[in-house]
Amino acid sequence: MIGCRQWQPTNHILYHLANGMLCLGLLVPDYNYGALLLHGLMFLGFLLMSIWSWVILCAPDFFSWNFAFLILNGVQTFSLMYSIRPVKFCAELEEVYVSLFLPFRVSRHLYKRLVCPEFCTLMTLHEGEAYATQSVTRTDKLGLLISGVMHAYSNRSLLHTITEKQFIDSPEFESTSTGEEKFQVSIVAAGLCRYIFWPRQSVEYLLIKEPYLACIMKTLIGRDITNKLYALNEKVATPAGSRLDIRLPSIPGTRKQRKDLRRALAGAMGNDVQTTDHILAADTAVQTCSHEVTITQENDLDKTSDNEETDVFIPKSATVKSANFIL
Repeated sequence: MIGCRQWQPTNHILYHLANGMLCLGLLVPDYNYGALLLHGLMFLGFLLMSIWSWVILCAPDFFSWNFAFLILNGVQTFSLMYSIRPVKFCAELEEVYVSLFLPFRVSRHLYKRLVCPEFCTLMTLHEGEAYATQSVTRTDKLGLLISGVMHAYSNRSLLHTITEKQFIDSPEFESTSTGEEKFQVSIVAAGLCRYIFWPRQSVEYLLIKEPYLACIMKTLIGRDITNKLYALNEKVATPAGSRLDIRLPSIPGTRKQRKDLRRALAGAMGNDVQTTDHILAADTAVQTCSHEVTITQENDLDKTSDNEETDVFIPKSATVKSANFIL
């Protein structure tokens, strides 16, 4: 005979509350904190079920199963809470994150990897102290100025100023691959400066493991290099009127090799790496401007020997025509 001749009385209120919690957990929608809410409600449900089976039902097998599920969901709940905990930084690193990385939607957890002590170091320079010395310091690091002002000098002549939230040595970092070459400028603090720097090997290792962060860093470095080049071109010129950039030690100087200059100046990191839209935009703008002045500069170029050391020529008009990219 199948069926119930006599129904048992209704179970304790704890039993119904427990099943209500389990039901709510299964109805949680799929959103950012859905998994956390699901396991949290499951944890409460199995907690009530364990109390009911131990105190009211007095059934050890019921209690054992419910308590096991309680432990599993508790571990999941606390694990999710730990993974979504808010990541906080000191005031200086928070300013850098908000100014440079937040607009690119870099997560705080990813930014934390970039600025962790394993890969970078926070330093202080007082007025008159040098970040780099011309022909002495190796280009084996990448620095970012957090606060203060620095000046770039060549043979005691001021080239340009480096302000806060700008890379200190982005041209040197991009123009060399080994870090064995020397700075072609001296970079000196104009006041109390705080900066963060990454050793070349450390940051390259991190960027290999984090492709998205590598893309963002290349964009920021390429934009920073472009701004520095335009600042330099207003300062430095050859006797013939050509503009020079003396901060790029590995840039070829012959007329035949100058076809590759724009790629190096834009901050490309090799033939097999795709440059970002910002860098490609800068390359296109400079190429257009250089083509427009080819006719007017042809006589000067013919008089110049192919073996003469020449860096970059970017006319003043290029600054205006490329303004949209810089802004």
